[in-house]
Amino acid sequence: MIARKQHVTLSDVAREVGVSRALVGKVLGSCSGNIRVSAETARMIREAAERLHYQPNLSARVLTGQKSGLIGVLIDAQPPAVTFRTLAFIDRFAAENGYRLLIGEAHNSIDSLYYHYSNFMQYNVDGVICMAHDYPGQEVKLRELFRNAENIVFVEKTILENVCCVEVDRVAAVEALTSLLLETRKRVGIVLENPVYRSVRQRQEGYHRALARAGREDASLVYYPADEETSLEETMRLAVEKFILPEKLDAVIAPNDLAASHIIRELWQRGIRIPEQIAVAGYDNDPFAESLYPSLTTIDDNNEEVARRAFELLHERLTKNSIPRRLCVVPRVIRRESV
Repeated sequence: MIARKQHVTLSDVAREVGVSRALVGKVLGSCSGNIRVSAETARMIREAAERLHYQPNLSARVLTGQKSGLIGVLIDAQPPAVTFRTLAFIDRFAAENGYRLLIGEAHNSIDSLYYHYSNFMQYNVDGVICMAHDYPGQEVKLRELFRNAENIVFVEKTILENVCCVEVDRVAAVEALTSLLLETRKRVGIVLENPVYRSVRQRQEGYHRALARAGREDASLVYYPADEETSLEETMRLAVEKFILPEKLDAVIAPNDLAASHIIRELWQRGIRIPEQIAVAGYDNDPFAESLYPSLTTIDDNNEEVARRAFELLHERLTKNSIPRRLCVVPRVIRRESV
């Protein structure tokens, strides 16, 4: 066993196994040729590389025209916690298929996103998954900078055409949740964030579709917080004081699970029983939602399925040069004690 050093080379792995450097290069993908390797020898080489913490020389792979084994992921720098859940699943699927991730973060700037995308290209990434692109007012910039991007998959609906995309059908999800509440409640309201964002408009559309199906179009009860700079706790306190109580709601859908927890707290402090007097539902299916009292009814975006579909679309592009296509994932309503 050789002593571990800061940078392990192919030669180190070769000495560990007792084979030639060329043989190790063939197995670990750093050289080509007609060298034949038995399955047992290949297994020994991979185990030794893992034991020695071997990392391939990316620069050398690029110079020899090989794939880098890297996938770039673009995310917003200030995302909801649920984004990291999806990212973790992408990382798992990538690792299972021999890829590693590079992460680029930007906030409310298509220019910054494209800067990271350009950096990915310099690292010769094999492909990119973009999870951040719904920046209102920057649609023209998105078309301009990403219209010729190759081997890229967008998570969430995009205005770009002829690209791979995994859409999350929040319209159907909120419609299903609202319909569930309307089965036993008369005054169902929804608290939304800034409607300039597509995901917020999708939720509003789902809410109104459910009202229409129930013949209750005139019963629309929607609340938009006036000040986005206010803390979430204060914003939900105001929602209770200015919307939920004055409108005499008997059910409310919060913008996310944390917001729902603040609403529940505010209602409990006023002696209002949940769900007997007011039903409360959230969104995201955060881990704490099941531990609340009462446990929180919510919507789960099926993050694992979103990640799986995004990686599969990209892998198809990389291995089969498939044509761009769009897939749709429908979130699930998780019914618990709060409704």
